[in-house]
Amino acid sequence: MPRYYFIYSLVCLLSTQSWAGTLDDLEDDATKPVKRSSSSQSSSGYSNDDNNDSSLDSFFAELLFKLTAKTLEVTATTLIAGGINSQTRYEENNEHSGRSLFRTKGDPILPTIGYTAHWLSANDDINAQLNRIELGYGLIGISYSENTLDENGDKLTLSNTMLHYRMSIGNNLSWDLAWGKGKMNGNQVHQGDVFAMPIRLRLNPSMHLEYYPIWSSYNGGELSEHQFSFNYRGLGAFKYYGVSLGYKTWSAGDTTVNGFFTGLNLTF
Repeated sequence: MPRYYFIYSLVCLLSTQSWAGTLDDLEDDATKPVKRSSSSQSSSGYSNDDNNDSSLDSFFAELLFKLTAKTLEVTATTLIAGGINSQTRYEENNEHSGRSLFRTKGDPILPTIGYTAHWLSANDDINAQLNRIELGYGLIGISYSENTLDENGDKLTLSNTMLHYRMSIGNNLSWDLAWGKGKMNGNQVHQGDVFAMPIRLRLNPSMHLEYYPIWSSYNGGELSEHQFSFNYRGLGAFKYYGVSLGYKTWSAGDTTVNGFFTGLNLTF
């Protein structure tokens, strides 16, 4: 009897491991504490830990964090001016003033109300849907987003609630610094901290580009999300409605989920 019980347990263990999918790996890697190795220098002056760098994505994430920290250090006045510019664009929003891009209603660069829905097809038979709503006035905004990833019925939900400091550089470029709380609901429920830096660049009144990076920390682990999109909105009576086409990736440890998406957006 003990022998059969051992064999049965071994078969169950191997079967469970074989069923583990990409989303399970992403959740495990995102909630696994990251080990930081101390750098040691060789006699020639080169680091011996070059091969221990996590990934190219982590490199860019660290680079952006350092860039933001340096920007906060040396250009605080510029950041303040960017927030003031966002506020001014709301206070001087006369659509008949001749400044057609100066915070007109439905402006996707600096929305009062914005709603986005994306549908993504990723690697390993994973599909995902994003729903995000943003509310704001001038330099302050709040957002709530929910990503639901589905791998043959195995679901992983990532939701973020963030406070945005919204900066404008002229009328065609906006840059947010956003902080908040995140929740990962998969095999278990995890709570964490979230930081984001969405950037939007207007090409003309009907088209703009968006880069929306998000970094999350769960139980000492790290999850990064990078989203690039091209967005088109209608003109005239359809100026509040738009469509999106883009590419998105989630990365944690050695696990990556990525794919192309299409979407709809509504802005006021």
